[in-house]
Amino acid sequence: MSSDLDRPFHGARLPSGAGTVRDHCLALQSVTNHTSFISHSTAARLYGVPLPWRLQSDHTIHVTVERPHRAPQRPGVIGHSSTPGDGAPPWVDSRGLRISRAARMWLELASQLELVDLVIAGDYLLRGFRERDGRHAPFVTIPQLREAAAEHADRRHAALIVRALELIRERVDSPYETRLRLIVHSAGFPDPVVNVPILDAAGEVIAQPDLRIPGYNVGLEYQGDGHRTDKSQWQRDVVRRRELDLIEWKSIEAVLPDIRNPGHLLHTLERELRQRGWTGTGTWPTLGVGG
Repeated sequence: MSSDLDRPFHGARLPSGAGTVRDHCLALQSVTNHTSFISHSTAARLYGVPLPWRLQSDHTIHVTVERPHRAPQRPGVIGHSSTPGDGAPPWVDSRGLRISRAARMWLELASQLELVDLVIAGDYLLRGFRERDGRHAPFVTIPQLREAAAEHADRRHAALIVRALELIRERVDSPYETRLRLIVHSAGFPDPVVNVPILDAAGEVIAQPDLRIPGYNVGLEYQGDGHRTDKSQWQRDVVRRRELDLIEWKSIEAVLPDIRNPGHLLHTLERELRQRGWTGTGTWPTLGVGG
């Protein structure tokens, strides 16, 4: 074998040092049958899905083939098999690489993720990638996820999928926003809405909080390091807070330690909601949804 070539799989060659996930997936595809496609967490990485580090750092490749073909058994590969359907193929062509369709891939992740991380993955797929004009192009829609789940209602982890479908939301900008929303939800507070603009009396947008508690003039914002280190962002935040003060809006800011230990944050939220007339009953301390 030439010194400038690697052999990641028997019968496949790669230029030495070509180590991307996509490179290795293409190499594997070249030596598997025509029904094979990259699936599960490997496909999720190709979509850019935020995954726990244990999966993000895992170099094992998941590949699925259609029956009656046998699932591949190779070092560094986890093979799966599926029954062919009557409709569109279960994969899409991504510049020559066959990968699970987004809805199917999300269902596959249910075998690898716990509830919170599955919701994070779903939120990401609903948001999609940002086009050049600033708009977002979702990888999948909620109806598509529901349809895929209904078609595979007998699969393992079906109960987890149903629960996650109840919790995923559109317009979520980051995994930490998802975690913050799930903390509020699991604590028994009114269900927050995501990235809905706040308008002034003239109908002009004042702000668009990460989370908004409908009917109570209370919102929550996850503040990453960008809000602290970006001068322009910090200046916009100052102006926005002044405008929100004029309409008696309370914005509660959350930082990473609040995600890991949300007790003080939830105390603050409960106090603000009660001052605004909320009479519900919270259920916190919450379940473990922190990162």
